[in-house]
Amino acid sequence: MGMFNKPEGQQDNKPKQQMDYDKSDPFSKVGNAEGREGGVYPEPGLYPILYVDTLKMIRSRKNDDLFIAEFDIVASEVDARPVGTRMSWVANLTKHDAAPGNVKTFLAKLMNVPDQEVDANGAKFACSDENPCHGRLVRLEASIIQTKSGGDFTLCKWFTLDKEMQDQADEIRKQAGFAPF
Repeated sequence: MGMFNKPEGQQDNKPKQQMDYDKSDPFSKVGNAEGREGGVYPEPGLYPILYVDTLKMIRSRKNDDLFIAEFDIVASEVDARPVGTRMSWVANLTKHDAAPGNVKTFLAKLMNVPDQEVDANGAKFACSDENPCHGRLVRLEASIIQTKSGGDFTLCKWFTLDKEMQDQADEIRKQAGFAPF
């Protein structure tokens, strides 16, 4: 029996979505829970160098299409996001009308191409299992702005890093304390 499997022959008569559990054992909730990934998101400030680990598109529990960029922070001027830690940027393509343009700009800056060269097929490929953007570097300036409804929004401005830096991406990542792949 594996650590995460129930013993062979044990029947589970409860529907998967039912969240009954043994109140004396809080871990009993885990078996029927839906797995989730959480993230640490940009705080306002300057991130001179971010190393792209993964780009992906997922469908959220609320059925939203989310573009997610996961980074290793290799240079940071933000105390809450120090060098040697990880961070994610999420763009909700379902709920935010500006998100597709934000993703397009991010991909253009990451790949050092004009916005017009980023199309749907290129964005799909960037998020594919081939992970073609892994190891690319990008610069981020994040700031808080007020939305029309009065809420806070983290505005992310992306900047291209030159070819010389891109060619040294793995070494820059290593110098920041990340283990080699």
